[in-house]
Amino acid sequence: MPTIEEYTLLAKGSKFKDADVWGENVDRYFNNTDEMTMWIDQPSLVPFLKQITDEEMMIERTQREDGRCFETFRRINVFAGK
Repeated sequence: MPTIEEYTLLAKGSKFKDADVWGENVDRYFNNTDEMTMWIDQPSLVPFLKQITDEEMMIERTQREDGRCFETFRRINVFAGK
C-alpha cells in the first residue's frame, strides 16, 4: 500500500485541483469470526488477500476469549476536485 506521502504526490501531480490526503484509524470489533470474514471478503479487499499468507491471516491472532475479534484498520482518504 502506498503511504500518505506517496498518495499526496500522486494526487498533486495529477490533473486534480486542491487534492487533500489524510490517514484515519478505524479500529473495529467484530462479534465473531463469521462477521470478520464477511468484512474481509468485501470486493475492495479481495485483491489484497493474494498477498497474505495463511500464517499472516488475522482471524486467529485477533480473536478474543469472548469470541469477538479486534482489528486495527488504517484508511487513507483522498479528496480532490477537477
